[in-house]
Amino acid sequence: MAMRYQYSLLAAAVWLAAVAAPAIGLSEVSAAAQNTIKAQLAGGKLDDITRTNDDGELVFDVSFTALNGDARDFTVAADGTLLSLEVKLAEAPPAVQNAIRAEAPGWDLEGLDKNVDRAEITYDVEVSRGGQTKEFSVSEEGDVLSREIGLTNAPAGVRQAIQAKLAGGQVQSVAMAFDPDYNATMYDVELTTAEGSGKSFRVAADGTMVSKKVFLDAVTPHAAKTIAEKLAGGKILRIDETLLRLPGGAQPYEVHGRKNGRPFDFTVGRHGGFLGMDD
Repeated sequence: MAMRYQYSLLAAAVWLAAVAAPAIGLSEVSAAAQNTIKAQLAGGKLDDITRTNDDGELVFDVSFTALNGDARDFTVAADGTLLSLEVKLAEAPPAVQNAIRAEAPGWDLEGLDKNVDRAEITYDVEVSRGGQTKEFSVSEEGDVLSREIGLTNAPAGVRQAIQAKLAGGQVQSVAMAFDPDYNATMYDVELTTAEGSGKSFRVAADGTMVSKKVFLDAVTPHAAKTIAEKLAGGKILRIDETLLRLPGGAQPYEVHGRKNGRPFDFTVGRHGGFLGMDD
């Protein structure tokens, strides 16, 4: 299955439930996260730690000065999992460098973050030119996975679908991404309702709802049982319910989790059938 959203630091920066807190000291960080932070510092100087509730997961954003004087950042989960780290362009694979130059010729690179908490490493890119900024994500092979486009640049059908869900709330982000399951470009939307709750969904260009983020209590009982069994001892990070039938007619749940410090992503049918791990 390949319907999964592209999770990224760029998305986390505007994530609906992310609420940043004032800077904290290293002693206020979980022991597992402290170990990861110390390993990443590698003799550098710790500058700042911010504790963030990122869509229900406690994470720590760390700024430090490396031994060579470079200012760097990285993000670590409370369980000690390194989620992402800031890198220089020259440190990215040649395919990633070429993709960035092709996607944004003449733009200045403002930020490049390497996401390392998934089975496949990706890079989040922020560039600027003439007062404008744009963001996109790239695979290690140099494929552009998603592009932040904003509401005004979305197709009419997508805008209408968003307005129907908005109900006086606020759009946080709109990104376009190719979905190989449907062989079509889809649009990932994050918004905050007027009541302050978050919604996340994927919509087709014509406005058809493709999938939406749900919590475990909204999953069918048989599927919930399978999810709990497979992730025993681990952590559910996100569940997406398929709304538009896949080729073949299936409407499964896509589960993004972490177990034993490693990505643990899999697909479950509505009747509880385990449909396999996602590579």
